[in-house]
Amino acid sequence: MTIDLAPFQKLIKQRCGLILEGIGEEKLATVLAQRITVTRLGNSAEYYFHLQGSSDEFQDLVNLLTINETYFFREVEQLHLLTERLVPRLLMQREDNQPLRILSAGCSTGEEPYSLVMALREKYGDDVPRLFSFTGGDIDTQALAKARSGRYNEFSFRGVAAAIKARYFDQDGWAYHLKDEIRNRVEFHEMNLFAEEFPAALHGYDIIFFRNVSIYFDTPTRRIIQQNLASLLNDNGYLMIGTAETIANDLGVLPLVEEDGLFYFSKGQHSAFVPAAAPVFDLSRHVVAKVAAPDHHENLPDVRSVLSPVVPSLPIAECVEPTVALPDPCFSIDEVQQQCRAKRYDEAMAMIVVLLERNPGDTSSLLLKAHIQLNRKEFELAEASARQALQTDPWSIDALVLLGLAAKWRELIGEAVRWFKQAVYARHECWLARYYLADLYRAGGEPDKARREYRGVLQLLSQSTVPDNGIRVLPLGVVHSELRFLCTHQLAKLGDQQRMAGRK
Repeated sequence: MTIDLAPFQKLIKQRCGLILEGIGEEKLATVLAQRITVTRLGNSAEYYFHLQGSSDEFQDLVNLLTINETYFFREVEQLHLLTERLVPRLLMQREDNQPLRILSAGCSTGEEPYSLVMALREKYGDDVPRLFSFTGGDIDTQALAKARSGRYNEFSFRGVAAAIKARYFDQDGWAYHLKDEIRNRVEFHEMNLFAEEFPAALHGYDIIFFRNVSIYFDTPTRRIIQQNLASLLNDNGYLMIGTAETIANDLGVLPLVEEDGLFYFSKGQHSAFVPAAAPVFDLSRHVVAKVAAPDHHENLPDVRSVLSPVVPSLPIAECVEPTVALPDPCFSIDEVQQQCRAKRYDEAMAMIVVLLERNPGDTSSLLLKAHIQLNRKEFELAEASARQALQTDPWSIDALVLLGLAAKWRELIGEAVRWFKQAVYARHECWLARYYLADLYRAGGEPDKARREYRGVLQLLSQSTVPDNGIRVLPLGVVHSELRFLCTHQLAKLGDQQRMAGRK
């Protein structure tokens, strides 16, 4: 049976914004054939007429077309930002006793909103019902039914340690049942993000998560959806979009903000935020509106090691300082780097201690030690470790970059510039050092120098084979496309400033 997909694609886009092209067209054709058979309608024209007049049938069709790809503690670094930065800030700003309201928009089968509850439960314990209210919304009614049941299989726990499952789930054969203390915290609603208006119950949120959903919409539709979500936010509220999607969703609806190397959108005034201590070592900390984090909640329990090493560790597990067993000395630098990439710094430092006991002057061990200390904000210790490595290898690009970063976070700008310039002198192709130089020049009011370095980075990263930047040990995890975006973004801003200055 040949089906003209065009009228169905148009109707679906009009009603819920979904774009069904490419592989989506194949799925649409398959699902339409199924529904025509199930409804016992003779052909696609009859089914289309029936679909236009039946909201139940349209819902059944959409349920089959939506993709419910999700799992617990997805993009764990954003959950860390939520528990350690955004929520404490909002709680400090609260002038009444009403709970903070958090919405998971496009929540699918519920893993995301339940992850939010568990993350905050680990941080705030029995105060969660008093402090927070959670909502999950999705257009797929079948997915919502599964979310309400709180029943999941092993596939939903990719990267989650056994301890978290044992704490919040009861196992029944192949299935895991979410404990009522978590399941009862989330209220689920049918929610069409493309709707012209929303019920009163879906207004007045402090934080909205809208992650890994926008890829199914074109740009005009995404803008409409963002406008809708912005209307559901309270003043000073936050909109979190998936890490791989956020930049592409900077559509002018809400200001784009960067904090701890992550991007999100804010409905509030950035100037209202509280200044903070220096950030952790992360490449992406250098664009858009830098937001400082309050340190008033540092006495709250720091809970760690929920996730297995395949996912960066989120501090949402036991409310005690972790005990790190001394590792077996039969391991390599590669294994230490893996622990650093997973942000398991306690385990990595324990391994470094063993390696340095065996070989006190090992450059790689000293560099990784400095890397860990920098992430712990132990800037003077990081500098000492990097200098020790530099004594062994005076041309170590890793050591020069580390020293530049340590100086930068201590606001020793001239010293930071000197270290990064040395790295570029030692290796002209060190695009990472050149990026940091550009960032310092921009912040220091030297736009010509900043433009030169940003353009240099773009030139290096645009080659068919990206040049070796000379960094041998540091597990930076830099994504070239993201770095190119940052340079392009800053060059555009510098260009705007130059044009405005020319008009004066």
